[in-house]
Amino acid sequence: MKLPHYLALLFSISLLVSLAILFVPGLAESVESWMLGFLARNAAA
Repeated sequence: MKLPHYLALLFSISLLVSLAILFVPGLAESVESWMLGFLARNAAA
């Protein structure tokens, strides 16, 4: 995969996830709890 296509794919995925977090409450809570758990595990290590 060429670099411009890869960057466009990453940008579109990040935009889609950001919009989903903003407008889908259940998904936002799931992502938030996953991130908090991930950060808590890494902070303890």
